[in-house]
Amino acid sequence: MDALLQELPVHQSLARVFAAVGQDGFWRALVDTLRLLVPLDNALVALMQAGQAPQLLIDFDSKGRADEQEELAGYSAGMYLLDPFYQTASTGIADGLHSLASVAPDQFLHSEYYQSYFRSVVGEDELQFMINIEGGVLGLSLGRSTAFDLAEQGRLLCVRDWVLAAMRRHVQLLPPQGAGAEPVVGDLATLLDRFDARLTAREVDTARLILQGFSSKAIAQQMGISPETVKVHRRNLYHKLNVNGHGELFALVLRPSNT
Repeated sequence: MDALLQELPVHQSLARVFAAVGQDGFWRALVDTLRLLVPLDNALVALMQAGQAPQLLIDFDSKGRADEQEELAGYSAGMYLLDPFYQTASTGIADGLHSLASVAPDQFLHSEYYQSYFRSVVGEDELQFMINIEGGVLGLSLGRSTAFDLAEQGRLLCVRDWVLAAMRRHVQLLPPQGAGAEPVVGDLATLLDRFDARLTAREVDTARLILQGFSSKAIAQQMGISPETVKVHRRNLYHKLNVNGHGELFALVLRPSNT
């Protein structure tokens, strides 16, 4: 009985979640309940569709940062192309609770995207509850400035099935209404074409994988070539674009206003 009473706030909050299914307050009730299980710095609901900028539907930021809207605008303007969750959703992912570690490239934590953008917007770590719906994948992102430990991930796994069921039922009763489709940026190859550097298809693929956070070894595996050939492609594309490393490549392609 004592253990049950200790969990009473969770059960009460859970009741509010199910009472709000199909109503405007659903996402707030759900995030508030999850915060009783694990500390969160931010949460965001997005509809991800291959070939389109994600629709950011609901944003909860406990820090209330003044630059939040500018950072989210940057995401929709092209940063999403390097988002591992968006990339995975675009190629196919099963319903479930997914961790950043399970979807990110091998060197993602060392990428310029993670170091200069992801950590300031999401934090050090991210988990997402994701469901496949008609036309895309709906994700509830949970971000934090410190990593989620195994015990915390275990608590969220314990509630995974009812969270996913509630999300799906909510969508069925009240389809998510965004502000309309975000303007399509294209893909990284399209962005690279702006520079008229006459990159080869292999160099474009290399640039894309570098920006996403893949190591030379992983790039070689992805492209079916040797690590030495990857180094050649990397050297050639850096020369053609007149950059000295992946940090300058990131700034050139995704932050052109800074150049």
